[in-house]
Amino acid sequence: MITLLFSTGGNMPLAAQLASLCSLPPLPPFDARARAFVTDFARRVFGLPMLRTHPELATLAHWFRPAGQEQLARRLHAPGGEHLLARGLVFHLAPSNVDVLFAYAWLLSVLAGNRNAARLSQKPSAQRDALLSILHDMQREDLHGDVLERNLLLTYPHDDAVTTEISGHCHARIVWGGDGTVAKIRSLPLAPLALELAFPDRFGVAAMKAAAILDAGDVELAELARRFNNDVLWFGQQACSSPRTLYWIGETPIVQAARIRFWQAVRAHSGQIADEPAALMARVTDAYLMAALSPGVQADAPLGDYPLNLQSTRADVRLRELQSGHGLVVETALASLSALADLLDDRDQTLVQHGFGREDLIALLNRLGNRALDRIVPVGRALDFHPIWDGTDLLDILTRKVTLPGA
Repeated sequence: MITLLFSTGGNMPLAAQLASLCSLPPLPPFDARARAFVTDFARRVFGLPMLRTHPELATLAHWFRPAGQEQLARRLHAPGGEHLLARGLVFHLAPSNVDVLFAYAWLLSVLAGNRNAARLSQKPSAQRDALLSILHDMQREDLHGDVLERNLLLTYPHDDAVTTEISGHCHARIVWGGDGTVAKIRSLPLAPLALELAFPDRFGVAAMKAAAILDAGDVELAELARRFNNDVLWFGQQACSSPRTLYWIGETPIVQAARIRFWQAVRAHSGQIADEPAALMARVTDAYLMAALSPGVQADAPLGDYPLNLQSTRADVRLRELQSGHGLVVETALASLSALADLLDDRDQTLVQHGFGREDLIALLNRLGNRALDRIVPVGRALDFHPIWDGTDLLDILTRKVTLPGA
């Protein structure tokens, strides 16, 4: 059964909802009406009572503040003199593991001037409900009507017929989900001129220069530990960019000393963060499973530690597949950063790093023989959104260029 989460069309059937959306012309990219809506939306997110317990919402609101919108607008240009238009109707299939991630792509699409239809997960989510309540408040206050009427948010059980019906009207389909979800959606027909962008299962890894940890002052190390915990613990380590593997780079004695110092700092900070019994059980279960299936995996700290770190005497990329997240990190030592290139594959999206210079990182990228790595970020920035995601500029997908005489 289809549940309308937000619509200005009342309880009309889906076919009528889609017809209403299609009857409205797109707005110009970064139209003043879209900017005003996004600015007000971000302001209201900042005012949510749950902001203290859900800092990812504050990050979302900060990202779409007026200054952030201006930065996005400057990215969008047609250097050849072409005229920019919205793509049309964009169909978003949101992820079930990171609710807020959908809002970034949706708000970008709103700024690009598109009409939007979005299927949200059926999983209960306080964050999702809070964002929806903002839309309903705006509607009750009779604000931003030109933008609200161009957006339809709904949820329904996995249903090929419904997805196909919406897909038949869209000009772009953006799919967030696991490999199975992406493969299933891709098998469903799409309008001939429509584009499809899929974000399947990806992973994050971290690389630490051991000497940099030993060289850090106590205050610097404490801040690094705080940022590392944000990368690992936010969203239950379910985001595609959340690091699950940590590679220590350096000579063995330096790595051993750096590990001890680093994890002491990490746990000094994580002790302030509430753990969940279900997450603890998942970590312990995963730890035993990895130890059973991969020789050389061991723990030198209590299994109840949060986050929990395991050591592996050899690199084993299978271990990331065995992890369910929830604050579990597998560590491996490497002699050099360049050695990491042979351990990465197409599913490795983000490298979270500390201690390496730009030349070191470019040398690593140049050694890659596959599709690995679309992002390299400092510790603490793994979960930051960027308009270029998985190597694709979302604004290019969300807009189109029209050539003109003389262009």
